[in-house]
Amino acid sequence: MPAGRVEIARSWGAVRERFHDELNFAIADGALEGWATGTPFRVPDALTVVEQLRSHPEARISRGIPGDALDVSETDCFADAFRAEPLETVVRQPFALAHFHLSVFDRPGGCLEGFGEQVLRPWKDALAQAGFTYDRCYPIIFVSGPGAATNYHTDHSHVVAWQWSGSKRFCSLREPSRWAGREARLSGQLERPPALRDADTLMMAMTPGDVLFNKLLTPHWVQALGEEVAVSLNISHGGLRLDGEVCRNESELEQQRDGRPAVQSARY
Repeated sequence: MPAGRVEIARSWGAVRERFHDELNFAIADGALEGWATGTPFRVPDALTVVEQLRSHPEARISRGIPGDALDVSETDCFADAFRAEPLETVVRQPFALAHFHLSVFDRPGGCLEGFGEQVLRPWKDALAQAGFTYDRCYPIIFVSGPGAATNYHTDHSHVVAWQWSGSKRFCSLREPSRWAGREARLSGQLERPPALRDADTLMMAMTPGDVLFNKLLTPHWVQALGEEVAVSLNISHGGLRLDGEVCRNESELEQQRDGRPAVQSARY
């Protein structure tokens, strides 16, 4: 049995209906009133993103080698070479490049100029209108070279992933709790189970303009496809509540934190 396809939400109502289950889902282009991928923001060229991000000291640079478990460890010699080699050379190899403080690029001449006002603020406003609140909401950018992978793992946040360039195969599970029980979800120490088969997975081939809602603490893995650099803009949400209520997985996180209050992010 082949991998299944993720379901598609075509309205804020559909997003609300899916919030409390544990399956990831796609968001149809233009489906969300108050926010859409057709904002005035001009998506930057992938090579411009690579050049500006790799030059910044806070960029996270790793090899992106496919495997059974997440490895984002940075090797100094690889990162140094990645920063120093000609751009046309580094973008032909597997690599994983990420940055978590994007406001430094939202400036005149920056690759994300206008992003805060034209994308992030409308998104936050649209969330509020749909009945969502959050403790933190900030953008992250991920860039993958040809053949690079983000291996089997979970995220401690809900992530809305918007593909900007290139293509990726995003894989998740039909029954997340079957493969990652409470302790495994919370520890984040996961390896892809040897028994996992295509029939147990859900897949989405993400191409420019595609948007995916990835649920907090659900196992997933991502593979860059083709020979192009793949860039995605991810909006991370912590303490996300619908009509005042968090989902089950986030309730588990809150219990693990012994009721410590969440801190409002100032990353952007």
